[in-house]
Amino acid sequence: MYEDPTWDATPCLWLEEWCFSTTSARLALKIDLHVLLPLLFLNFFSLMGRTNIGTALIQKLPTDLKLKATDIFVAIVLAFVPLIVLEIPSNVLMRTLEKRIGLGYIRYLAIMTAFLGIVTIGQAFDQTKSDLFATRLVLGIFDAGLLPGSVFVCSLYYPGIHLQWRMAMIMIANISSNATANILAYAIAHISTTSSNHWHGWRWIFLVEGCLTFGISVIACYSSTARPETANFLTQEEKTIVARDVQCTETTIGVAAELKIFFSNILNYIWAATLVFTASTTYSVALFAPSFVEAFHPKYTVPQVQGQVVPIFVVSAACCAITAFLADRYQHRISFALGGYLFTTIGFAILRQSKLPAPSISMLGLYFVSMGTYVSMPMVWSLALANLPSPFQKAIGVGFVIGIGNVGAFTSAWFFRSAQAPRYHSGMTNSLIFSVLAFALVSCAAGYIVGANKRSDKSASRRRCKETEFIGF
Repeated sequence: MYEDPTWDATPCLWLEEWCFSTTSARLALKIDLHVLLPLLFLNFFSLMGRTNIGTALIQKLPTDLKLKATDIFVAIVLAFVPLIVLEIPSNVLMRTLEKRIGLGYIRYLAIMTAFLGIVTIGQAFDQTKSDLFATRLVLGIFDAGLLPGSVFVCSLYYPGIHLQWRMAMIMIANISSNATANILAYAIAHISTTSSNHWHGWRWIFLVEGCLTFGISVIACYSSTARPETANFLTQEEKTIVARDVQCTETTIGVAAELKIFFSNILNYIWAATLVFTASTTYSVALFAPSFVEAFHPKYTVPQVQGQVVPIFVVSAACCAITAFLADRYQHRISFALGGYLFTTIGFAILRQSKLPAPSISMLGLYFVSMGTYVSMPMVWSLALANLPSPFQKAIGVGFVIGIGNVGAFTSAWFFRSAQAPRYHSGMTNSLIFSVLAFALVSCAAGYIVGANKRSDKSASRRRCKETEFIGF
């Protein structure tokens, strides 16, 4: 039986209990420090390696490497090919290595991120477009497992009533990464050497951000956190509490049966398709916000453009945090996801006008797009996790939904390829259509769940209904 997605105006009692129960508060804080905190740092720094090419594009990267519009498109999307193909294998490999050799989940993710930092450093030394293509592809290989791995690990430690806030924190780490990357770019882009090669700012951006990513990853490697039942930072009583609240246990039905259950659930396909449309918008903002602002303010210098980009991500992070708090408080997510898509749709409707409005109105549209997409995406993550009962299904499900969702990165790069600059009219129009489609899919999912609940209510087997219950809708 799926939980009814209709609105419940009564706040959940867990919040009051969590706030005033010393034991619960201590346990939540302990898990946050040992699980969530290292994941936030890894996500914060790893995203720089994937998206800092957006800043590099306005720092003479195309000129130095003689990149055409098609070359820029290829360089952007190459990093996302492994993200589509390798996210499920990465989660399966992470679980296998933990069982076979005791490699902790966070240590595995930290090692992958350390290699990502090394590759990011290598991008600073690219001399040709072939070098750039190669480093971007390898970067995507090491980045493929981090986001689905982080979501998977959180799903093992946090029950549904606490999960949305943690999903929002991961998203806020990504948003903050975009903001910080632009601040760093502002600070280091004008560094140049006295050598005959004379490095431009984009090389220093890759070098400095790659070093930071590598350093943080090495520190995170000291964490051995894996499954809750093996966590050495939890007492036996705390492990029992986590196991009781999360209700995520290994099954004995076999891999084939688990895969059959997962792939026979139509909602998993709906969430994956929804994430394609959502990720397209998210990557549009993450990768091309500097280019959009430059188009709105053609007379701005590069530092001025980057100064305008940072507040967009700050406001988006605040909206993401507020809606996550409310979603957990009322145990309801669909309305917040739909509200995010509504904001995104309004934003693209402003930006796709045949004649660009005043710069202030265009910036308002960009704010709406960013706020909406960063609110909706973590909601979809939580919705996708809600009915995945076993660790294996969670590992497969997160990789499947997020991996398929990364197809949106391809569409984003195609919609906003440099040949469409500076107006990107067709890109804005296509993104508007994607936002409407995402809104429609989530609405259909809500209708499907309501219908499934009505059918389940007529069933004589309440136990079977309970086994297929959707939590936290």
